[in-house]
Amino acid sequence: MRANQKPPARASRRGRPPQSEGPALDRGRLIATLLDMARSGGIESLNIRPVAQQLGVSPRLLYHHVRDKQEMLGLLTDEILRDRMPDLSAPDWESRLRGIARAVHLAYRDFPGSAAFILSRSADRLEQPNALAIRQAIFTALDEAGLTQRQSEEMLVIFSVVILGNVVVAESLSDNDARLAMQRDVVEAAFTRATDMLLGAIHAATGTA
Repeated sequence: MRANQKPPARASRRGRPPQSEGPALDRGRLIATLLDMARSGGIESLNIRPVAQQLGVSPRLLYHHVRDKQEMLGLLTDEILRDRMPDLSAPDWESRLRGIARAVHLAYRDFPGSAAFILSRSADRLEQPNALAIRQAIFTALDEAGLTQRQSEEMLVIFSVVILGNVVVAESLSDNDARLAMQRDVVEAAFTRATDMLLGAIHAATGTA
């Protein structure tokens, strides 16, 4: 090689060039995609890789917004609740609890698997704002009803099992199958009676029944 001849340029990076992670991903687009996928296929179908594929982004990009699948589903279920938040301004505690029960029931029955997911995470630390708001509203109503802290905590468990459990049972049934032990329309109709029984239990616990 001559003294004044420059050596051939070396590649600036070894190996293959980095792949694009896809279009920019913001929280709004992530939530909209999660809602669409959950409504059509149930939340059991939501894993990091299929969601990333639907968004047209790298799975790694999702981890900029959620730590893992559980946090992603928690974000989704709280967003479902946000769209159906009840009116918490009713002056009496009984009307507020009825409104909460109805709103929660309507919110999750349109998204298969969402109620079961929430029940399965009952022991987890609460992080989502709308779930926290509902929880606080329930405790406030129960306090106004005259329940002790312990009674309120027990009633929250009953509330969750009655309301969310009704959704879980209903979505596991086909619309018309005489061979089933329970019929879907009967289970859904039982929701109102279950709410009445729940409120009756609160009155009984406070001695106002």
